[in-house]
Amino acid sequence: MGSITNDNYKPPLDKTPRVPKSITKSRINNFMASESQFFDMGIQTAFWELRLSGEPHVTLFVYNVPDTERISFQDAVSRKFEKFNVQETEFAPIWSTHWFHVDVLIPDVMNNRKVVFQWDMDCEGMVWSTDGVPLQGLTGGTDQARHEYILSMNAKAGERYSFFIEAACNAMFGLSYGDSMVPDPTRTYKIKTADLVVPNEDIQALYHDLSIIQGIAYDTDDDSQRARRALWLVNEVIDRFHARSDESIKQCLALTREFLSMHNGGSQHKVTAIGHCHIDTAWLWPYDETKRKIARSWSSQIELMDRYPNFIFTASQTQQYEWLRELYPIVFEKIIEKEKAGQWEIIGGSWVEHDTNMPSGESLCRQMLLGQRFFEKYFGKRAKVFWLPDSFGYSGQLPQILKQSGCDYFFTQKLSWNNINKFPLTTFWWTGIDNTSILAHLTPAETYNAAVTPAELHKCVVNHHDIEYSNQSLLVFGNGDGGGGPAPEMLERLSRVRDVDGIPTCVPGTVHGFFEELVAKSDRLQSYKGELYLEFHRGTYTTQALVKYGNRKGEVLIRDVEFLATMAKIIGRDKYRYPRDEVDKFWKYICLNQFHDCLPGSAIGLAYKDVHKFHREVISQSLLLRHNAQSAIMAYHATAAPKATAENEGILVFNTLPWARTAVVTVPEAQTSWSNQQWEDGHELVVVQQVPGFGATGFMGTATYFPEIGAEKAAKAYRLESGLFVLENPLLQATFNKDGQLVQLIDKTSDRLPLIPQNSKGNMLQLYEDVPTNWDAWDVEIYHLQKYRSLEGNGTLKIVSSGPLKAELEFRQPISNASYIQQRISLTCIGKRIEFDNFVEWHEDRQFLKVEFTWDINSDHATYDIQYGVLRRPNIYNTTHDSARFEVCGHKFADLSEASYGVALLNDCKYGYATHGNVQRLSLLRSPKGPDDQADMGQHKFRYAIYPHSQYFAASDVMHEALDFNVPLSLRYAQGSESEINFTLGSMFVVTPSNRIIIDTVKLAEDDNDRGNIIILRLYEGYGGQASAKLQCSLNVSRMLVSNVLEDDTENVLVAQPDGYQLTFKAFQIMTLKVYLAV
Repeated sequence: MGSITNDNYKPPLDKTPRVPKSITKSRINNFMASESQFFDMGIQTAFWELRLSGEPHVTLFVYNVPDTERISFQDAVSRKFEKFNVQETEFAPIWSTHWFHVDVLIPDVMNNRKVVFQWDMDCEGMVWSTDGVPLQGLTGGTDQARHEYILSMNAKAGERYSFFIEAACNAMFGLSYGDSMVPDPTRTYKIKTADLVVPNEDIQALYHDLSIIQGIAYDTDDDSQRARRALWLVNEVIDRFHARSDESIKQCLALTREFLSMHNGGSQHKVTAIGHCHIDTAWLWPYDETKRKIARSWSSQIELMDRYPNFIFTASQTQQYEWLRELYPIVFEKIIEKEKAGQWEIIGGSWVEHDTNMPSGESLCRQMLLGQRFFEKYFGKRAKVFWLPDSFGYSGQLPQILKQSGCDYFFTQKLSWNNINKFPLTTFWWTGIDNTSILAHLTPAETYNAAVTPAELHKCVVNHHDIEYSNQSLLVFGNGDGGGGPAPEMLERLSRVRDVDGIPTCVPGTVHGFFEELVAKSDRLQSYKGELYLEFHRGTYTTQALVKYGNRKGEVLIRDVEFLATMAKIIGRDKYRYPRDEVDKFWKYICLNQFHDCLPGSAIGLAYKDVHKFHREVISQSLLLRHNAQSAIMAYHATAAPKATAENEGILVFNTLPWARTAVVTVPEAQTSWSNQQWEDGHELVVVQQVPGFGATGFMGTATYFPEIGAEKAAKAYRLESGLFVLENPLLQATFNKDGQLVQLIDKTSDRLPLIPQNSKGNMLQLYEDVPTNWDAWDVEIYHLQKYRSLEGNGTLKIVSSGPLKAELEFRQPISNASYIQQRISLTCIGKRIEFDNFVEWHEDRQFLKVEFTWDINSDHATYDIQYGVLRRPNIYNTTHDSARFEVCGHKFADLSEASYGVALLNDCKYGYATHGNVQRLSLLRSPKGPDDQADMGQHKFRYAIYPHSQYFAASDVMHEALDFNVPLSLRYAQGSESEINFTLGSMFVVTPSNRIIIDTVKLAEDDNDRGNIIILRLYEGYGGQASAKLQCSLNVSRMLVSNVLEDDTENVLVAQPDGYQLTFKAFQIMTLKVYLAV
């Protein structure tokens, strides 16, 4: 190479023109590129010194597994493998599996060299040893590629290697195509590469050096001296680079090493780097493929740990650990060894990385109980960091639940996805609705799939909102979402950025160690109270309605099962088996289906086949378990009751809520005539009075027990001369037009004006155009509120039942040529709840169905039901923070109240709400077309209700009413003597008063061993204020103590008083009591 300087000058004179920065960058881009028209002149073309393929060096045999079945290694190797034409054979269909037997012969030219097998089939794969040990994963294609499997660091000519590759016909991100992410059923795969290669390790090392220096030049302060010098240096390396000259490569390495050896000052920002592999438990693939992704990804990380002793990796989601333990026990045992050695960090503590908006309070507790107990059992410790980087917002009740589950710290990054307002903090105290605080960190790198680049390290500084108080941040690196984890090139970069001038210091470390250092070195931090609302993915509260239905019903039924099974065990003792295994299994199913792409509705259709199957099993088997527990209770009472020969009939009514209830119910047996007033489909309606909380009452099938409801107490449905329809009982009068729209509502117990403002309506069904900017299943955008139409004009409202126990109206309204809604509106003779029972035939394309109510109520906020409490949110658009919450999550109700009155909008399986001014909306159905192009198509059943009440929310009984609506009384038809039927089973536990403190869960303790000697109660204050009450227990208690979510024993023992145990709660406090019975 000719000289470009004149060395007679000191410093030298440059004889060439100065190259503009943009042109220099273009030159560098071509030199570093993996694909370009100038690839053969770039550095990557020289990565491999030798390459051989085909026989005799590589011989391949295949067994094609039929019917997209996923078989074990033992099953696969027992099958017949055949030769095939590597260049011409295509592998299909999608989701199919193909096992390859690979035989390798080391040629003479690779003697004493590091030899690598390179495989690319454009899909995922697993390398297995011939004795059935999973060795590492493979990822085909160019996105998150992992093509190399090291055969030997010092191969010998003539050596043979034999192994298997389990190839899965799906890419790292499933089979999606285009923005919709809908799977492409026509996709096929071919083997693109099956080669033996020898790496040029010096050139690869040079490339890794240059990637850091290029990043400093491009992605830091490009006007700084360091960045400008970096740009010059990379250009200088290109000038000196000759791939076939060892001396040239040494000169280039000398330049890069000198640059990278320049260190930072002592005040530089510190980044702790932790390897991670975010594996969506289901998303663009089903659960069964996830099981293989876990093994592929984690075995790869174990192999990297052997190569890079300073590499530390973390993984959450104990469901994934359990699958690995069951299906790949060898890999699981290796993880235990690596955890003991300090290279593998357990984290998270929850069963899966779940959604936190929609699961119930008890579900959030069970996520932690299942997860932490697993970690304790197999690793001897609990996770102290709650890890949830990709969920779509974070409930304001989480800090309290996490603290009671052994977690001191919280990590995420998802709030960086906000599309309206930037979240203002990075490291802060997150304070829950009860004032519990937990130390939180949102990585300023704004990703959980970092690659250890200077750009990411620079973002850790410029995006850090609290850097003057806390000069540290966490970098979570590794290929993720579809698995994979850190790749060798990331670890090469990590080894180079420990202390390099121009970028923050970056060192490997544990997440727990990072938080401990935050505690030790941070100055005063800010607090952020309440939910961490994600201003994005708001459609997930509604998409895939059947999943939401299955979640709510499963949560309600498993709660019933646990309470009734506990009662049956206490009463029956050894005559009844507490269904521990079944309950644990169903809770695992519920928690699994709450994964943050399952419950929110953002997975492919194939994934929902499993989700729906698990929900169906939870619901059907919970109904059976509940029936069995009730039968055990009934059998015990029948045994204890005096014998009589007279046969009578009646019903036994079980109440699994903690307060007495009166309700109109349907007799399970057909053709009875007990009150002789009203029937529905051959089944009689009767009123059951004062069924005790957490108890049961028997009612004889006679008029004595079911007296006639007189006209003055009856529910009525009638039509006015004007053509309007009225539902009325002694408390309410509701008037509807012929389209089923509520035109007036009068509370007959109140002196306030009618609740519907003039020229307004309620029960307005509205259809919104629902086309987001992206993320079809996930997003509903703010502009959807601008384009909608009301569903009206069919005018088919009619009276179905005129009372006296229940009055009902019904109408059918077309939505489109393909869709309609049929609705039954009802009011019983008891209470103020007007119910709307819906059947929808739904075949729409990007339309959003909502129901709207307008009230004569003035308030600047609405109150929404969340886990173990409520959340007040603004219903105004004063600021962008207000308007960003145009769609929010609520559980069983949203309440709009002023000082002395309010109305609650209840539901039995919905989660999306919107309140603006005096208008309440409940989101009913969406129709996105990706990643499941059939999302929500078909038939739907759901209920909602309105409940007008006196007083503002905190002084109301809205929470009780919403629980009544969601947790119906359960009935059993009975025959026998009067003493066998007519009995009352009182509650084991009673809280007095019960208006603010609610007992949610009654179960046997995890360490009770199903003997019925230790009971867990979970209670909470639901309305937002300090409350005191007495807990009375009818059992023989030896000791009662305040425990936590993990059911630990504590020193906080309650003292029994003559009238019970004194309990005092702070606002929204959750209290777990552990009750030891005397035996």
